[in-house]
Amino acid sequence: MKKFIDKLFLLMTIAILSNVFFNFNIFANELLIEEEIAPGVFRQEYNVNYADKNTRVNLIKIDLNNPYVEISVVAGSGKYTNKATVSEMAKRTDATALVNGDFFNTLLQGSPEGPSIVDGKLQTSPVEYIGLYSLGITDDNTASIEEIDFSGTVTAKNGNSFKLDSLNKSYYWYEPTGEYSHQDKLNLYNDFWASKSRGDKKNSEVLVSANGIVEQISEGKNFDFPVPDGKFIIQADGKGYEFIKNNINLGDQISINYNITPNKNYKFLIGGHALLVDNSAAVEYTKDINVLGGVRARTAAGISADGKTLFIVSAEGKTKRSAGLSLGNLSDFMVQMGVYRAVNLDGGGSTTMVLKELGDFDRTRVINPEKNAAERKVVNGIGIYNKAPDSNNMIGVKIDGPSTLLVGQSGEYKLKSAWNEFLKPLSIDNINYSLSSSNENLGIFSGNYYLPLKEGTTDIVLTTDSGITGIKKVNVVGFDKIKDLKISLDSIKVSDGSVIFPTTTAVLENKEECILSPKVLKYEIDNFDYNIDENGNIIINSLNSNKSATLKITAGEKSKTIKLYDANANIIKMKINETKYNINDEVFEMDTKPFIKDDRTLVPVRFIVEALKGEVNYDEENRIVNMVYNGKIIIIPIDDNKIVVNDEVIIMDTTAIIKDSRTFIPIRFVAESIGMIVDYDDLTREVTLIEDNINVE
Repeated sequence: MKKFIDKLFLLMTIAILSNVFFNFNIFANELLIEEEIAPGVFRQEYNVNYADKNTRVNLIKIDLNNPYVEISVVAGSGKYTNKATVSEMAKRTDATALVNGDFFNTLLQGSPEGPSIVDGKLQTSPVEYIGLYSLGITDDNTASIEEIDFSGTVTAKNGNSFKLDSLNKSYYWYEPTGEYSHQDKLNLYNDFWASKSRGDKKNSEVLVSANGIVEQISEGKNFDFPVPDGKFIIQADGKGYEFIKNNINLGDQISINYNITPNKNYKFLIGGHALLVDNSAAVEYTKDINVLGGVRARTAAGISADGKTLFIVSAEGKTKRSAGLSLGNLSDFMVQMGVYRAVNLDGGGSTTMVLKELGDFDRTRVINPEKNAAERKVVNGIGIYNKAPDSNNMIGVKIDGPSTLLVGQSGEYKLKSAWNEFLKPLSIDNINYSLSSSNENLGIFSGNYYLPLKEGTTDIVLTTDSGITGIKKVNVVGFDKIKDLKISLDSIKVSDGSVIFPTTTAVLENKEECILSPKVLKYEIDNFDYNIDENGNIIINSLNSNKSATLKITAGEKSKTIKLYDANANIIKMKINETKYNINDEVFEMDTKPFIKDDRTLVPVRFIVEALKGEVNYDEENRIVNMVYNGKIIIIPIDDNKIVVNDEVIIMDTTAIIKDSRTFIPIRFVAESIGMIVDYDDLTREVTLIEDNINVE
C-alpha cells in the first residue's frame, strides 16, 4: 500500500511540476471555411480561441507534387527597393493567393533581410545573423527550411581576389560581432536593385558590364544613377577599396562569383526568422522578441516531414474580430495542423493575405492588416499560382446568398461563380439556372427570393441548364434572436377606407436588422374597425368616431406598437431636450427645449400655441399666462398649481414656471383641459399632441 501511495505522490508531483515549467497552450479551433482554390491548393479558415480571445487564422496547404502548382517569390513592384502591398503584388502577377514574406528595415531602401531567388535567379544574400532560417523549394518540388550561407569573390585580371560580402543588401550590423556591413568590404548590386541609393553613400563604386568589363570607378562616393540594365555595381570601402585600387583598372575584365550553401538547386527561396516548429514539436524562439513579442498579427511557413506539403499561415491581429497570436500560440497552432518544421515570417503591420476564392476572378483580402489600417508596402511576398490550362468545361458552381436567416426574413439567392475541372473561374454571364429548397415545408421561393416560415435548416439548391448543381446550407433561426422591433409607415394618418402597409424591422441581438414578412406577423388595432389581406395590407374600414388607435405588431414573444390618427387631426410631435418639433409632418424649431421636471413634461407654451394659430399673452405684473385657443380661454398663473379654463378651476400636481425667460407649462394638464390627446413615448422621449378640430394653414 505504501508503494502505491509513493507512486501516486510521484505522479502528482510530476504533473504539478509539468504545469509549472512547461507552457501548455490550449486552443479551441473552429473551422469556418474549407475549400480547394487551385489544383493541390487547399484553403482553411479558422477561428482560434486562446485565453478567451478569438483570432482569425487562414491556412493554405499546398501539395508540391501537383504539376499545376507554382510557388514564387514576388518582389514588390517588380524589383527590390520598389515596395508594394500584398494586394498590389497579387494583382500584378495574377496570383491565386499571396501573403507577405521576409523581414525588412522599413526605414531603409527596401531589401529583404534574407536570401531570395526570384524567377530562378538569386537576387539577395542573407544578412550575417545567427539563427535565421529560410524556406526553399528545389527543382524536384521538395521544400526545406534551413540556415543559408552566402559566399563570393571578386577576382582581378591579375588573379588576385577579395571576398564578396553580399548581394543587394541595405546596410546593417552583423550578429554577434557588431561589424558594420559596408566597412572594409565589397558589396554587390545588380539591376534588380531599382533605387539609385545603395548601401553606404560615402563608399566608392565600380561599374561593371555584363561580361565583366570595368566601365567606371567612382572614388569616395556613389554613382548618381541606379544600376543599369544587365550591369553590376560593386560598392567598396576601406580594405575592399584598397583591393580595387591596387588590382583593378578601367577596361579590365574581372570575375564576380557567388553562391549559397547549401546549394540544392533551389527554384524558390525566401528568408525568414527563427524556427517555430521542429520535428513536429513547438520550439523555444531563439531570436530577440523585444520587437516581435506579444500578441500580434503573424505570418509563417511550414513543411511536412517529406517536404512535399507546404503550409502558409496568416493570423489577423488587433482588429475587432481578431486579437492575434503570440509566437508560442503560432507554434502550437502549426503543430496542430500537422507541420513538421516551421519558420516565422514578417508579421505585425506587414501581415496580409489575399486569395481568389473558388470560382472568383477577383481576390478577397482574407487577413486584414493590424487595426484594419491600410496595407503596408512590403519588399516581397509568397505567391501561389494555378498554371493549369484554360478550359470551358464547367464542373462546379457556387451560390451567393445568406447562410443564416430569421423566420420571416427574405433572402436573395443567385449564381455567384463557376469553375472548370482545373478550378479556374468561368464567366457566369450566360448560365441559366433554377433554385429550389431541400426542405419544402420550411419556406417558399418567389423568383430568386427564399422566405422561411419556420425555424430549422435547409439546403438551397441551384441547378444549371447543363445539370451542374450547387448547394448552400441555410440555418433558419427563430424569433428568440430578436432584441426589438421597429415599425414604419408612409403615414400615421388614416381615414375610413385607408389602406396601410406597415414595414416591420427586426433588430437582432448582434445589432443587425432585417425586414420581416407579414406572413409571420400578427396584427392588432384597437378602436378602429379593420381587416388584413394575405399580403399584409391593413384596410381601415371605419375609425368608429375615434381620433386615434394603437397598431400592435407581434413576432413570437416580441411586440411593438405605433399610433394611428384620424386624417383630419392636427398632430404635434416634439422630443425632450430637442429644439425641433413637427406639426403635421412640417418641421419647426424653437429657441429652447422641452424638459422633464418632477416626472412632468414642461414645454414652451408660446411656440406651440402660436404655431396652431392660438393667442398667448403674458401679464408680467401678475405673472399670469393668458391663452385663447379653440374658443377657450385658459389662465395659467406662474408657480401655481391651479389653472382656469373657461372659469373652471383645474388642480395640477405641478406648476407652470419661467426658465431662461421662457414660460413652460405642464403639457398634459393644459392640453387635456382644452380637449387635446397627449401621448408620451418613454423609449424615444417623444411627446405627441393630437387635436382634430383645428385647421392649420
